[in-house]
Amino acid sequence: METANPNITTSLMGIHRHRLNLDGRGITTLVGLHGCPLHCRYCLNNRCHSADGLWRKMSVQELYERVKCDDLYFRATGGGITFGGGEPALHSEFIEAFVSCAGHEWNYTMETSLNVPQEDIARLVDVVDDFIIDIKTLDETTYKLYTGGELEQVVENLNYLIEHEKSAHMTVRVPLIPGYNSEEDVKQTLEKLQDCAIGKVHSFNYVTTPLPKSSVATTAGKTKCEILKKVRSIIAQANHVAYTPTPCTHTVCSSGHCPVCEKELRMLTEELSQRDEIII
Repeated sequence: METANPNITTSLMGIHRHRLNLDGRGITTLVGLHGCPLHCRYCLNNRCHSADGLWRKMSVQELYERVKCDDLYFRATGGGITFGGGEPALHSEFIEAFVSCAGHEWNYTMETSLNVPQEDIARLVDVVDDFIIDIKTLDETTYKLYTGGELEQVVENLNYLIEHEKSAHMTVRVPLIPGYNSEEDVKQTLEKLQDCAIGKVHSFNYVTTPLPKSSVATTAGKTKCEILKKVRSIIAQANHVAYTPTPCTHTVCSSGHCPVCEKELRMLTEELSQRDEIII
């Protein structure tokens, strides 16, 4: 692949680090890209349609500088960058340029509805490693009612990925959406997808009323800290670096990247950057 322009910019809604097996393999950073062609009734991120500045412009180079701090985590766990949204495939030129800039040691995943021009999927088919596809349903009437969009483009792009040998690298999500589809509809959609020999198909019940933040457990970040310590310890041991994790004094960490973890990651990264070879 030719080196793309690192100054290409696009609109980002957010960057979320240290996602653990939520949006792809290993430890990932989720990059939320602005804009979406659909208007799903129970949209989880309506900011993707906002034009009031709840997002920011960022170049390929700027994004790379923001996310490269977790390079050791990515390479040690087979993780990397997950592009979400909104609809990230609308930013295919930006994603292609980012991968060209960041290189191929990381894993790249994209969460997509596939309801985009096929030229966008064609640009990404050899760039993105894994596709997480929010298919909703394969019933045209239900799809139109729920998303406001047409299903034809989705099916064409799904077949395009299959034809280009991406079946094993696709995870298709099929939700049971209260008021829009039925268990029978989900069953029929799953049967059609299974005939396509797609790698993974997940069905689940769609939660239409999100839990209030105050009711969500706040210990998840603490768990992340402990996992990140283990990853750093494994990397240090493999490369014969003297490293003893500092015990965390906090009992709750909502971010999962506390100052102690960040300091130790920087120290380990700086130490290994001086070496000609790193064992990951």
